[in-house]
Amino acid sequence: MTLEIAVFLSMHGKASEAIHFYKKHLNAKELMLVTYSDMAKRDRSLVLTEENKDYISHSVLQIGKTKLMVAEDTMDPNETYNVGNNFSLCLQSANLTEIQTFYNNLTSDDRVQIITPLSKNIFSEAYGIVQDPFGVQIQMMYDERLH
Repeated sequence: MTLEIAVFLSMHGKASEAIHFYKKHLNAKELMLVTYSDMAKRDRSLVLTEENKDYISHSVLQIGKTKLMVAEDTMDPNETYNVGNNFSLCLQSANLTEIQTFYNNLTSDDRVQIITPLSKNIFSEAYGIVQDPFGVQIQMMYDERLH
């Protein structure tokens, strides 16, 4: 099984500062870092400004055996950033069927809200976001790099 769960933090413009903090104080190792400028090369719909060009679109840090993902935005672009909605869980697996099964299991419960339906996008063959009945947002992503 390649399944792992990572904590995802949305930092509302302070992702770089948070990454530096975790690297300095928690000995976090930077495994991946993608800026808005990097992402705009893959997604032409992303509007770059002087203010946001160095913002963090996605990053992965490792602290001990735990992965921490840090970015600027909350999972639901329609909601206003508040402390409390700035974290989610990210279920990742190199097994596409496993991700599809988790998505189907979660969405079979009528109390689960679909934020982003599971589908292919520019960084994954399968990516989706749901909110469970307890307000926890859960990202699901197929990631072949986890083999």
